[in-house]
Amino acid sequence: MNAPVQVPAQTRLRLAHGCLDHLAREAGVRILHLKGVSLHPSLAEGRSPSTDCDVLVDPAQVGLYCQVLAAHDWQQITTFEHGSVFTHAATFHHQVWGTVDVHRTFPGLEHDPAVTFERLWDAHEQVDLGGIACAAPDLTAQRLLLLVHAARDAMGRARHDVRVSWTEVDADGRARIDALAMELGAVVPLALVTDRPELAVGQPDEHLWRAVHRRANPTEVWMARLRDARGPSRRARILVEAVRVNRDHLGLRLGRVPTRQEVRREWWARWGRFLRR
Repeated sequence: MNAPVQVPAQTRLRLAHGCLDHLAREAGVRILHLKGVSLHPSLAEGRSPSTDCDVLVDPAQVGLYCQVLAAHDWQQITTFEHGSVFTHAATFHHQVWGTVDVHRTFPGLEHDPAVTFERLWDAHEQVDLGGIACAAPDLTAQRLLLLVHAARDAMGRARHDVRVSWTEVDADGRARIDALAMELGAVVPLALVTDRPELAVGQPDEHLWRAVHRRANPTEVWMARLRDARGPSRRARILVEAVRVNRDHLGLRLGRVPTRQEVRREWWARWGRFLRR
């Protein structure tokens, strides 16, 4: 019997993006394809390949799109609330197509998510993914998204992304990126990743972004969030969140749904780590 044909990973990802777009169109949902195989060629050349898909969904339609994915055998792995410190994306997995991060926001773009999506959608371009013309942000927006992501990147692509999205960009191109960052509330991460930290001083979430940019440990990140928080009620919520067990991450670590006993054990372990640090 012949061995099964192995589809190249990047081909599978392009097909997966096409599948995701097809499902969105069938449901009347608008999505933008981000990073990975959807990148402009000038940004993708020489970049280490992606292993999953990323899409940004119209915030008003996120719930509907998640229902559509679940109805077509995409299993939800993490929730928005516990996927990351930014609560920006939920992760789904399909046995054939692999993994997708469904973004309801993009970390670092701090202005209203609905307004941000409309701004990116109005200037979107089309890219062929899996034989389907899919919507992707225009070149300036793609540069900004890569730069903002590079400010917290832990996958080793930051140096490449900063080079192709900023260092090698002319003055006019940089001015357009700065203007879009100002419009979408991305001044802080852009300032840090482009070595202009003075522009971040006094801005919202300054300390959080400084912490993630220097790859601070989780406790330092939580302390940075406390410094940025405005008002006692917000600080109290952050303290509660800091010691709450992230069931999504615990489940991924265990490879299954954690038991109550395992959640309690992790809760005490989190307190221990918090106090030691």
